[in-house]
Amino acid sequence: MGHSAAVWDSRLAIETTKDWNGIEQIVLRNPQGGSARVSLHGGQVVSWRNERGEELLFTSSKDLGEKATG
Repeated sequence: MGHSAAVWDSRLAIETTKDWNGIEQIVLRNPQGGSARVSLHGGQVVSWRNERGEELLFTSSKDLGEKATG
């Protein structure tokens, strides 16, 4: 069986913030400039950016502001 161990790199940055609805998020950054933003409500990854700041997650251009029916 394989074993895993947590490795802490002090060059990594972890930040807590809130979205526009006040939901807490964690932002993880690496030394090369990449980042991931994770919502603490449901654990969703809401952003993943490479070292050039390009968003790597697909988001729909459809307006999701209204409640879905169906």
